[in-house]
Amino acid sequence: MRRTLGKRILQAAALSTFLVLLGLTIFLFREGLPAIFEAPYKGTQFAVHPENPLTTLTSNQIRSLVKKEKGWINVGGPEAPVIAVHLANIERFVPAGASPERIKRALDSLAELKGILFALPPSFLPTKTKPLQVKWSGWREVFASAQWSPTYEPIPSVGFLPLLAGSLWVSLIGLIVVVPLGIAMAVYVVEFLPKSMYYPVKILWELLSGLPSVVVGFWGLVVVVPWIKKAFGLSAGETALTAGLLLGWMTLPLMASLVEEALRSIPRLLEESSYGLGATQWQTIIRLKLPYVLPSIATATLLSAGRIIGETMVVLMVSGNSPLLPLSPLHPVRTLPATIAAELGEAPVGSYHYHVLFLLGMVLFLLTLGLNLLAYFISPRHAKV
Repeated sequence: MRRTLGKRILQAAALSTFLVLLGLTIFLFREGLPAIFEAPYKGTQFAVHPENPLTTLTSNQIRSLVKKEKGWINVGGPEAPVIAVHLANIERFVPAGASPERIKRALDSLAELKGILFALPPSFLPTKTKPLQVKWSGWREVFASAQWSPTYEPIPSVGFLPLLAGSLWVSLIGLIVVVPLGIAMAVYVVEFLPKSMYYPVKILWELLSGLPSVVVGFWGLVVVVPWIKKAFGLSAGETALTAGLLLGWMTLPLMASLVEEALRSIPRLLEESSYGLGATQWQTIIRLKLPYVLPSIATATLLSAGRIIGETMVVLMVSGNSPLLPLSPLHPVRTLPATIAAELGEAPVGSYHYHVLFLLGMVLFLLTLGLNLLAYFISPRHAKV
């Protein structure tokens, strides 16, 4: 009876874990996919002067016209200055608190200008205008653009490339720090550390792994950021390098523990055979032990990468939070999780900005899931040796 009850409890726990993961996946996809398949200017109609020869523009051309980076003549339109009117700047043309009749008169007068570009709800548009169609591709906007401005009017820019590049820079630097140091720590603990010091060292590892990330971020902001700034002669020390160094240091206990466990699992007979053939301790470590646990080292590296790429608070505090495409580790960056943490509280529920942030979460989830699955498929190979 007790065994049956215990078995059912374990089955229920396993099933609940699976259901939570499935529910999380469905929720992320449901909230994130509208950012690709639904246009961000839903409820907005674009219109121009009736004599304007253009009937269709791309979203990038619209943004260039609104920002005055291009003129009408550059996109095949009339020789007239661009006058863009949308909800974010309508108060420049219509006084706040104006009556509906006054708003209508002001918009009607603006509609007579040959360079006018309206981006307003259909009910606001003057009758003497020509509709303008906009070519928009969610896949291109999200995955092939280097601009991140999800609240820009009238068409936001939601390119993931700067955020992905920031995450990759931070992860790469973190792995450059954690992989060699983690292996070195594990080798030292297994081969050279006195037995009386093993448990104090393990306690220090656990203490390091249990430090709140906000504490590490504060320490990095006070100590590491000024040092990076002075060492490289930068105007600010909040860079990808700073975040990567801190995240690599934070991940050391995970990497070292996994490699240590793999080294201790090597059959004693192999080690004794190496010594019996005349190999030194260092030769045994380099030529036998490390190659033997290479799959486990790869697994530990992938799990460490997943830990680094998903970190939020430290990156938010010391990376500079600049959503620009970083060309160097000495540039400020913004990562995927830091963007979600910084902007989700300000995004209205159901807005395009809201859906884009959930799409970011979906991409981050798929990245970490892929790393963990890859680590899972790599690790059994060592067990079969």
